[in-house]
Amino acid sequence: MNGRLFIRADGNEKIGLGHIMRSMTIADAFKKNGYECTYITSAPAAHDIFERRGYSVIEINHPYDEKSIAEAQEIAGILIDNKADYILVDSFLAGNDYLTELKKGAPLICINSTRNRLDTDYLINENIACDKGYIQDLYSETATNLLIGPEYTPIRNEFRGYDYIVKDKVKKILVTTGGSDGYNFMTEFLKRISDSGTFADMDFTFVSGSCNIHYDELESECSKYSNTKVIRNAQNMAELMQESDLAISAGGTTVLELAVSGVPTIGIAVAEDQVPGLGVMNERKMIRYAGHAGNPDFWENVKICFDELISDTEQRKNMSAKSSSYIDGKGADRIFAEITGRR
Repeated sequence: MNGRLFIRADGNEKIGLGHIMRSMTIADAFKKNGYECTYITSAPAAHDIFERRGYSVIEINHPYDEKSIAEAQEIAGILIDNKADYILVDSFLAGNDYLTELKKGAPLICINSTRNRLDTDYLINENIACDKGYIQDLYSETATNLLIGPEYTPIRNEFRGYDYIVKDKVKKILVTTGGSDGYNFMTEFLKRISDSGTFADMDFTFVSGSCNIHYDELESECSKYSNTKVIRNAQNMAELMQESDLAISAGGTTVLELAVSGVPTIGIAVAEDQVPGLGVMNERKMIRYAGHAGNPDFWENVKICFDELISDTEQRKNMSAKSSSYIDGKGADRIFAEITGRR
C-alpha cells in the first residue's frame, strides 16, 4: 500500500449518482497506483456500486445535504485514526467552515465548479465552461493548487481508445439521464416518439440508474414495443455507447463519456449546474443542446434536435470528431500525478 485516500461523496434519487461516479474515477487512478481508497458516505442507495467496484465504505449518520461541523469533526477523527494521506470531497454543499475542519484530518482535495473561493489544498474544476482566468485570480493569494479545465475531466479507461464509426443511417438510439430521472424524461420521451413515422425503424435502449423513482413506469412503457428495452444499472456502458448511432443524455459524467467515445449526442439539462457545460459543448458543436427539462419549449427543442440529427449524417460526423478532440479522458491520471508528484 502506497497511501490512503478517503472520499466524501453521496448519491440518491434527488442528486443522482454523478458525484459518486466522478469521484470514483479519480479513486480508480489512486487505487491502480497502490492506494487504499475508502468512501465515507450517507448514501445507502449506492452501496451496490461501491461493492461492485471494490471500495470499502464507512457510512455516517448525517443528512447528506447539511455538511455540518459535527460531521466534519467526525470525519476528521476518522482520517486521523486511519493516518489518511488525502480526503477528497465531491459536493457543492460543503462550505468553508466544514472544509476547514476536514483539513485538520488530512490534506484536502475538492471537486467543485462554484465561483466561491474554498479553503482547500487542491481544487479540481474540470467543467468545460470554467473561467480559468477568474479562478486563477480568485486563488492568487492562496496556497491552493489549481487543477482546472477539461484536461482534468475524469473518464473511466473503458471509454477511451475506440475508433467510433458514424453510420449513414441512425438505427440504434441510447437514452439515459444518469443515476436518477427526476423529470421522468425517458418515459415521456418514449411516449412522444412512439407515434412518429420514424419510430418503428429504430431500436431504443433506455439506461436507468438505481435512483430512478420512475423505473417501473419506464419499464411498463417499454414493454409495449418490440424495439425498446430498458437496462437498470448497466455494467457495459462503453459497449452500449459504441453500438449506438445517436445518444440522448443528461449533462454530467455520462455526456462527457459519450464525448470521449465520439458518439453524436443530444444533451439535456436536468439540473441548473449542467446548463453552462452543455451550453459550451453546444457552442463548440460537440453536441446538440435541447435545453433544461423544466423549460416551456423543451420538448419542442428535443424534437427539432432529434429530427435534424437522424437525417444529417455530416453533422453527426462533425460532432463525433469535435467531441472526442476536446476531451481525451486522461484527467484522472493527470489529477493523480499533480497531487502525488508521481508521473
